[in-house]
Amino acid sequence: MATPHNPLAEKVKNTAAKLDRRRQVANKTSKQIVARREAFFDRLALMNVGALTFSVTLAGRLGTNVHFPKTLFCAWGFLLLAAGACLLRNLSHQHYQIADVMTDMAESEVAYIDVGHEVIATGNVMYSDSSEPYDQNREATMNRSNREIWKKALEKHQRIETRSWKIVIGSEWVAGIAMLLGFGFLIAFALRNL
Repeated sequence: MATPHNPLAEKVKNTAAKLDRRRQVANKTSKQIVARREAFFDRLALMNVGALTFSVTLAGRLGTNVHFPKTLFCAWGFLLLAAGACLLRNLSHQHYQIADVMTDMAESEVAYIDVGHEVIATGNVMYSDSSEPYDQNREATMNRSNREIWKKALEKHQRIETRSWKIVIGSEWVAGIAMLLGFGFLIAFALRNL
């Protein structure tokens, strides 16, 4: 005899599958962020060393005949500001990515708890791992408590996500403008002294 279709059981199954997918994405994303961070620092270090080497070499070749040394100091200042903004952007973007994944996971947890509450409300639940009788009030209380915990986590991660994204956008602008100014001052210094 075939078992009858239970829409509530199907909803629980689908919600649990979505939660599991979100958990897997969170795990995969965290591993990708570590790899990206290492690659970013490699490129950033190379860029900084190259620009500083170029400017120190140029200043060394000119010796005491250096004109407009303030231009060189401005260039170094803007290049350091750009490097700092790049670091801030990278770290903030990592916070954003993790917060985004955690927000999705918290939303799924809340949805899963809501579906579980619907199951509890039906009253015909049997414990498969315990011989204790089913206590609907205890289960409903635990569900409400868990839902509040995940709802707070959801709100927290949404705030982090929003704040991190604003920092990412701001630091990208600062990095871009500071790099342009830094290299512009460096080129101006080179042209004035060659």
